Amino acid sequence: MRTSLTPLQPAVERGYRFEALRYGPATGFVPEPIGLRIMATPQEAVRAIRVQLRANHLFGLTPRELVRAHHWANQGGWVQALGALHRGEPCGFTLLLRGGRHIEWHVRPLTYVSLDARTHPRPAPRPVAQKSA
Repeated sequence: MRTSLTPLQPAVERGYRFEALRYGPATGFVPEPIGLRIMATPQEAVRAIRVQLRANHLFGLTPRELVRAHHWANQGGWVQALGALHRGEPCGFTLLLRGGRHIEWHVRPLTYVSLDARTHPRPAPRPVAQKSA
């Protein structure tokens, strides 16, 4: 007996790939991932960079880079990044740390296919025929 199943229609979703990488002489300046997430909106992605600039890297920054980080996070430097993401363009920010190390944040718009069961309900199960004794 054949059953007809409705084919899955993949849902095309949009998101933003947030990536933070650290480079240093100990790794031969090969990028060391310190954060990777998929965000739903450009605002979430830019906010993640702003939070990390304010909280995580202040002690490894030179005075000049500390001023740059503060300006970008608190005084509107992030607005250009948000605008770029709304236009479908990638954005990023790089800071130099002490000892020749540096850290980069990148956000890239992306399109992906979702095959989530919540968006594509499964067909109802068929009743199982019982054998009579």
